[in-house]
Amino acid sequence: MALLSEEDVVYLKKEFSEKLKENVKIIFFKSEDACMYCKETKDIITELLSLSDKISLIEYDFDKDKEAVKKYVVKRTPAIIIAGEDKDYGIRFYGIPAGHEFTTIITAIKNVSNKTGNLTENTLSKLKEITKPFNIQVFITPT
Repeated sequence: MALLSEEDVVYLKKEFSEKLKENVKIIFFKSEDACMYCKETKDIITELLSLSDKISLIEYDFDKDKEAVKKYVVKRTPAIIIAGEDKDYGIRFYGIPAGHEFTTIITAIKNVSNKTGNLTENTLSKLKEITKPFNIQVFITPT
């Protein structure tokens, strides 16, 4: 059963064909044992893959692929990493990308494909002043 409406499929195919410049990898971590939304998350990713040949999938098992878990610093499942062909930008999504989170995944795919973001010049200037690594986490709740 398709999760995306036909209208959404038409829109996203057009959007991806016009706006994706470089290949994007979706790196998906699932768990066979204790993952509440892994199957549904994989279903959403599978539908996205069908919309553009510029999007590919690499899938890992969180419980078995320990080297990949360590390499990508994955903390829980389901986990989605949006990466470029040769670069990991550190973009991580945990949980099912449904509702508003789906839009965020689409934006991340476009930004990675175009090696751009939606940051102002002022923000980019301030970011250049950062001299040591730090971790930004954004938590989203519908309430």
